Amino acid sequence: MSYYDRRRPVNRGRNSYRGRRRRRKRFDFRKAGIIALSFVAVFIAGLLIYTHLPKVKVKKAIAAGNEYSKNADYDAAIDSYNKAISIDSKSVVAYSNMAGAYLSIDDSESAKKILYDGWKNTENEDLLDNYHAVVLNEAVDKMNHNATDISVVESIVNVLEEDNDNKDAIELIDAAYLRCFEDSYGSDINALFRPEFVKGEKESDCSFEKYESVVDRMINVCNANPSDELKSVIREYLIPNEKSFTLNISDISGYKELIGRAVNVIGSDDNIKSFEACLDDSLRVQAIFADVFTQLDVGNVDELRSFVVSDEYLALRDVFLNKEKTPLENTVYVPISREAVILNQKNDEWSYRFLSFEENPSTSGVITLWANYFEDDGVQRNSISYEPASIEDNMYPHTKYSVTYLYSYITSGNSTRVAKMNYRLDTTIELRDGTVEETIVGDWGGENEWEMDIDTIESRIKA
Repeated sequence: MSYYDRRRPVNRGRNSYRGRRRRRKRFDFRKAGIIALSFVAVFIAGLLIYTHLPKVKVKKAIAAGNEYSKNADYDAAIDSYNKAISIDSKSVVAYSNMAGAYLSIDDSESAKKILYDGWKNTENEDLLDNYHAVVLNEAVDKMNHNATDISVVESIVNVLEEDNDNKDAIELIDAAYLRCFEDSYGSDINALFRPEFVKGEKESDCSFEKYESVVDRMINVCNANPSDELKSVIREYLIPNEKSFTLNISDISGYKELIGRAVNVIGSDDNIKSFEACLDDSLRVQAIFADVFTQLDVGNVDELRSFVVSDEYLALRDVFLNKEKTPLENTVYVPISREAVILNQKNDEWSYRFLSFEENPSTSGVITLWANYFEDDGVQRNSISYEPASIEDNMYPHTKYSVTYLYSYITSGNSTRVAKMNYRLDTTIELRDGTVEETIVGDWGGENEWEMDIDTIESRIKA
């Protein structure tokens, strides 16, 4: 074997080892590359997972909203905060910042809604406190602009119902008492409790039902958490701060019940007692006239004969005739109607009267009690008048029946004049142009009844 032959196998083995070593190195390099690429892939996947975590997305949306707010792009900010809330409905920061963005564009209604929704979804008291702050600030703004009405008071009561320890709310509702009536209900006596009868362009949003509800809710808050401050507020609102206002007769019983509920919590005082006496007396007087009104409604004017001499009518008449103290305003001619009363405060006392025909042409009828001294041979006359309902609420033609029970001479037979107690019916019909048609029936309903028109009577007097 040659040298070359002897050495060849050795050389081939070395070269083979080197080749394997080179191949091994190449293999190790590829493996490291694969591992590195795998790490990068895992990192990217982890980053993608992290950036898609709900909390991260919420933080990014809030951060974006904050940046938009900083640049005064509030619409975009609201969209970002809304996106955060859609991901996490319990994100207090998103609700709070979104409300702030709404307030920055003077949209307090939306701010209140998002704060209240946030409180309901998260039960976070800070959101509720912020909601209350927005409500109270709105009320202050309306008070400063002379726009205080029952809805403003109602909004403050809402705060008290949810936070009955809120001193700011109690102070504010106290301050709203005077402003409410001056700003919104002082220009028309019907504005408070009879809004449908308000004259002019300004409309009223109040009614007894709404007012009763507001006061009732105050009473409930005070029952849950009594305080002298709130009791004082209830005492104020129980009777409106008006010198004069109307109240539907259909609401009188409800008002009495409201006073009863309030007095159980706050006690009574002279003002409340004086006001309540008016309500009580108005119902008592209504009861006296109820039956005769029923008869008059169907045209039975004859019923006035027996009513004008009835004990209950004369007893009431004598109260006015003798100037006795009564809540019903003491005048010579006292209207009694069934629609509403006017309550008046003077010298720290309340009085009332029923609406007259002129004050309420849509009335279903008015009876007028006569309390004038008029004697015939020492015998006091008993008089009463009745104005039936108008036709389609038109004042004219205006009919009035007046009945008098008096001691007078009547013609008995052909010529004999006899003095006796008898009834006289005077019927007048006033037309729009001011002319008046009048007829008188003497000894009305008696054996010697006679009828004469006013022209004939006047001509005989002149003769």
